[in-house]
Amino acid sequence: MEYKKAKMSQLEEIIKLKNEVKQRVIKEGLPIWQNGYPLDEMIIEDIENNEGRIVVIDNKIVAYSCFHHAIKEYGKGVFKKDNVQSFGRLMVSDLCVGKHVGDFLVRSMIEESKTLGVEGMGILVDECNIKAYSLYRKYGFRKEGAQQFPYAYLDILGLYF
Repeated sequence: MEYKKAKMSQLEEIIKLKNEVKQRVIKEGLPIWQNGYPLDEMIIEDIENNEGRIVVIDNKIVAYSCFHHAIKEYGKGVFKKDNVQSFGRLMVSDLCVGKHVGDFLVRSMIEESKTLGVEGMGILVDECNIKAYSLYRKYGFRKEGAQQFPYAYLDILGLYF
């Protein structure tokens, strides 16, 4: 497995991955990723700003996430500390679910965060997304609260270094 920055030349493959994951979320009955989220334009912006991260196996993109400063995505005051990295739009190919690819992606983003001089990491997660919640807790993310955002009511999880 390789962890890399996403490139615009990979956009079509990333959009296909997103559509695959959206179908799985619907089949599983999870009330997440509604109202078109994540929009293709969001992924384009992630990549243009060097904030898209991918996992590649055998030259195939099997996971994606955006990775940026939390204030950029959510504004000040969402997490206990403002100098934190955040990630979102985390998606893993159907073929790789249960094979620790999401685990590898989250671990890689945590390691990258530690090189950036930030105080920690933050993520917003729907409490019904048990798999994601379990993965984040494995790395020490703890619930700091919950908040209504324009798009959903989400738990706020933080991990501080």
